[in-house]
Amino acid sequence: MGMLVKQCSFAIFLFLMASYQSQAAEESLRITLEKAYKKHLAAYESGKASVLQETMSSFLYGTMKNNLTNAKRHLTPELIKSMAEDIPDISKMRFVKILENGPTAGLLYVQESEERDASNKPRITFAFIKFVNENSAWKVDGVFDTSSPKYQNDGTETMFNMHDLPPSLIIDGKVFKTPEATPVPYAAGFLDIFSSSYKTSVIINGIEQYVDAAGGPSMLIKGGLRKGGNNIRVVFIRNGKESSFGPSVTIRRIYGEREIREVFKYEPKNTIEGEHVLTFTIDE
Repeated sequence: MGMLVKQCSFAIFLFLMASYQSQAAEESLRITLEKAYKKHLAAYESGKASVLQETMSSFLYGTMKNNLTNAKRHLTPELIKSMAEDIPDISKMRFVKILENGPTAGLLYVQESEERDASNKPRITFAFIKFVNENSAWKVDGVFDTSSPKYQNDGTETMFNMHDLPPSLIIDGKVFKTPEATPVPYAAGFLDIFSSSYKTSVIINGIEQYVDAAGGPSMLIKGGLRKGGNNIRVVFIRNGKESSFGPSVTIRRIYGEREIREVFKYEPKNTIEGEHVLTFTIDE
């Protein structure tokens, strides 16, 4: 009996030691990641592209540069500094948990929003930051800030749903390759999709823009628009009951800083589900 008690006590001791070591390792990683994020915030304030690049994964930096190219814009000091306004300040938030999988890791934070529920209790919002380990250093690989506060009916905190994260921010141990540089397009534009009853996929000039879009997303057109003829392939797949409003796909061209004009709109009325291949023209 005494031997059994000793064996149980030793097993409990080993379990507690393993648990303590795991917690210590997580706390050490959290400190490292928060330092990397603090350095990332400071890089925006510097206004220097080279400093910002050092704190971002090659995938995130390359994607950002390509997005700017698609919009026919450049990474200027003023633009870099302005980006800081869209980055969550975790010093004002409460830490929730850390996730780690190989060379990928994530930090989750929560804070009360300015909005209140019917009983005047604060609603809450989450911020998620993904990191990847490149060249023996942790770098920011993406930031996800809930656009609408998450809350329960009684105002208490709700669990963050990891399914809300876009595929590029999942902590799956995979590191995305640096994207190829996008050539400067003839014209920049926005793609607007409205499809409450259909999943919509769009390809413009051979470049995939969006897959299985639902609702009303709007996005910058990857690869931009060509001078003259442009090809667009749209696929609608029924995703629920028929709505009084049919699906539509709109393209708006960007002229300079403030002028935007609609150059193409497709609203099928009869045969909706399936593939639709069309063309439109961009003049000078």
